Amino acid sequence: MTDALFSSFAQQIALKKQSFSAEQRKLLTQVLEEKYKGISVSEKLKNNLALLQEPNTFTITTGHQLCFMTGPLYFIYKILHVVKLSADLNEKFPEQHFVPVYWMASEDHDFEEIRSFLLFGQKWSWESTQKGAVGHFDTNDLQPLLQALSEKFQNQPDGEIHRLIEKFKTPNYGLGFFEFVHELFSVYGLVIIDADNPQLKESAWPIWQKDLYTNDIHNAVIDQTQALQDQGLNTPIESKESNLFMLDIGKRERIEKTGPIQIEKEHSFQLSPNVVLRPIYQEWILPNLAYIGGPSEIAYWQQLPLAFETLALPFPLTLQRAGGYLLQAKDLEQIENFGFEKQDFLTDKAALKKRYLEQVGDQEPDYAHLDEFWTGYKDAFLKIADAALPQEKRMIEAELTRIQKQRDALEERFEKMRKAKFDKALKQIEQLSEKIQPKGQLQERSTNILNFCPDGALSERIARIYEQLDPYNQEKQWFVVS
Repeated sequence: MTDALFSSFAQQIALKKQSFSAEQRKLLTQVLEEKYKGISVSEKLKNNLALLQEPNTFTITTGHQLCFMTGPLYFIYKILHVVKLSADLNEKFPEQHFVPVYWMASEDHDFEEIRSFLLFGQKWSWESTQKGAVGHFDTNDLQPLLQALSEKFQNQPDGEIHRLIEKFKTPNYGLGFFEFVHELFSVYGLVIIDADNPQLKESAWPIWQKDLYTNDIHNAVIDQTQALQDQGLNTPIESKESNLFMLDIGKRERIEKTGPIQIEKEHSFQLSPNVVLRPIYQEWILPNLAYIGGPSEIAYWQQLPLAFETLALPFPLTLQRAGGYLLQAKDLEQIENFGFEKQDFLTDKAALKKRYLEQVGDQEPDYAHLDEFWTGYKDAFLKIADAALPQEKRMIEAELTRIQKQRDALEERFEKMRKAKFDKALKQIEQLSEKIQPKGQLQERSTNILNFCPDGALSERIARIYEQLDPYNQEKQWFVVS
């Protein structure tokens, strides 16, 4: 940790101590105690839940949608980042305690973004006509997909994947996802919070009240956004006059300020914050110091400091999550056998294959002398024809053109035969390149961790990533698993 970051955390601790009341802490711990009732927890998590009752305990948080089977790899990286950063902070600030938190975006209604993932080249999708907050979705229509996924790993009857699949046999998807993530990360002491909770929402009534009955938050975001745009910075979110939705069975509809609004505090459980209010709500109910997110998340958080000021709420540190490329040990061995470095596979595939052929001494033959010979032959023959049979020159030119085409075809066929002996290696290079940069895109944004778990053992791979992840490295990192 750099001195500057260390200093920033020290300042943030002082601010949060002043603003997060004992009542707020008591409510948070009560809600978490109820959530984890009857659930087996690791010793580390049990300790963290107990520590949250203490006034010198703070959280480091990340959040994400409820992507089926974790979705893309960066879901894993975000969570491991908050876990590792919290562990490091516990060493740097021995008088304080730091707990990693995953914020479930259970009220998000973008089902299309969470319902699919790619596994072994096949797209697996949850087919459903349900609407509203995805955390409220009934899991009945998810069961056929879970069954098919279980059959995919039928040769691994003792694989962890089967136990994880069972977690989704719950009344609603939010509960199943909670148990799924808990199963994977309880051992790290990760606290999972589903803020779609009546008590927590009622405690945040000052936020909802300010959004419903004033334009203070909306205007603050507009002012901050304009200032950022004047600097040429990215501003991905747009505030509305109302940034709240009303939740109901199968529905999540924006509250429009087209007339008098009559919503009382006791109806807070029906309110659902959008992207503008969700960070404010998070900081209201957690003793939080920092949010770990991707580039677009960090960008929209920067539109919110003035909105936080309207509620006299400390704005947290916002840190970019760790990320990178995941390989299996066999992939790394193959890369080294080809004489390459891992980083070489971030270049163009065609250039990589050409470089391989050059490395193995398979340089393309120089046909220049044949071209010179052929040009000389044609010119000489046409000169003879001009002198001896000028009336046959057109026929001779046509015949020479035919021979030229045959010669080109022969060279092309020869090239194919010459390269065929390297086809296997070139195909392996193609496959490795596609694995590291699927369709030329960032691996972490499209590849699911199960693609690296043919035996269905996710926890083993997650542990290896955790060992290698550096929470202070802003560059793309390389992770190698078995």
